[in-house]
Amino acid sequence: MEMDEWGQVPYCVYLGLLVCLIMAERPLLSLWLGVIVGTAAWFWFVQAVLIGRFCPWCMTAHGIGLSVAGLGLWRRAMAEDPDSVWRNAGTSALAAMLGLGLLQFYGPVPATYRMDDFKDLSASQASGIYARGDGRKAVFADGRRSYGVAALPHLGRADAKCVMVEYVDYSCPSCRVMGGFLDALMAKHPADICLVILPVPLERACNFTLGEKDAEFPGSCKLAKLALALWRTKPNEFAGFHRALLDGASAEEASARILDLMPPSELFAALKDPWIDELIQANVNDCAAFSRSSKKLPKLLITGLSILHGLPSGAADFIRVMEQELGL
Repeated sequence: MEMDEWGQVPYCVYLGLLVCLIMAERPLLSLWLGVIVGTAAWFWFVQAVLIGRFCPWCMTAHGIGLSVAGLGLWRRAMAEDPDSVWRNAGTSALAAMLGLGLLQFYGPVPATYRMDDFKDLSASQASGIYARGDGRKAVFADGRRSYGVAALPHLGRADAKCVMVEYVDYSCPSCRVMGGFLDALMAKHPADICLVILPVPLERACNFTLGEKDAEFPGSCKLAKLALALWRTKPNEFAGFHRALLDGASAEEASARILDLMPPSELFAALKDPWIDELIQANVNDCAAFSRSSKKLPKLLITGLSILHGLPSGAADFIRVMEQELGL
């Protein structure tokens, strides 16, 4: 689902209606009322057929618009030639639906975020490293992804009501902002959410999927490895270190911080753990598999088939959507 500037389209349509009324553009009024009908019908179709989920506020707004347009057209038909009014309104309604459909499918890529499902994800792409360990398994994509919560780096309690999985790069600006949104959500529901953290470094040194035009952040590989090394040796220190990295710590600052938590010899040994490179490559492969509809980071697995790509417009918007998706 696109959560972006397309949501402003209905407001532009209603503004056009207001202009027609103020300027007494009666010949255009029937056409513009038809545009309102087509706009409302298109967004109802998107929610009912393409998304399979409904936004109550959106449905209410479009329902009011459709009612106003219907009443206006009925009054125009009573005062003028009914055939002409309904023909003009029908033509403009169909044109509005077709135009919005073409814009939404073939228009510019939205700058905010996208929520959809991953029903086409192949089970053969799954990595066994995620399901290792005892205890609870968080299952997504109809069983094609299984995560051993306790064995993977995570924030919150492994037995929380809801488990989400985040694919994140510590140097990515959007990921850093999302970290604040997630902290706000978990602060509001401290006993209900566990967040599994899977680093996906946006650096070619350890991410072979990056193209020539893709953003690259030097030092991302080192940050990811330091975070995973700390998780494997001192998991109780992971949450604070994770948040420090998202606050903008450089690779040098992160190295100094982690040396305050363990001696150099222990860190050197921890970084040699083959699990670290194996997990990073699994994360890179998984992120590429999830990027068919959008390459945006972070990627957040929310429920069985729901995944969010990129950054919402604000913390309040994010919390509202997550509460709806998670049933909180």
